[in-house]
Amino acid sequence: MVYIKRWGEFKAQSLDLCKRRPSKARLVLKARPKTQLLTVKVTDSSISLNFRSKSSIILNRLDEFQRDMFVVMSGITPTSPKQESSGAHATEMHEETATSKPTTQTSHAKSGKKKKNKKK
Repeated sequence: MVYIKRWGEFKAQSLDLCKRRPSKARLVLKARPKTQLLTVKVTDSSISLNFRSKSSIILNRLDEFQRDMFVVMSGITPTSPKQESSGAHATEMHEETATSKPTTQTSHAKSGKKKKNKKK
């Protein structure tokens, strides 16, 4: 088996392969904890693309790669980045307000109560 050495090349070729034949493409992941080796294989039965790494950085990239492959294989049209960013911003604002409310309540509760020392 021939392995592609650069992640960017592997990702681009794999997504291209899946776009050409989404119903035939397959993604295989193998992790070997003893050797700390991760192998990623994308094939459509006639073409096989392989990538192998011991780097833990690839795990972060792999998550994004799997999402991209899912979108391509399922035929779902991805949402535009503009919509995602506005939704993410709204979520952050909601989380910010939700976290600020309990903080103020907790500070009032602490000022009115004294802790009792436990006997040992």
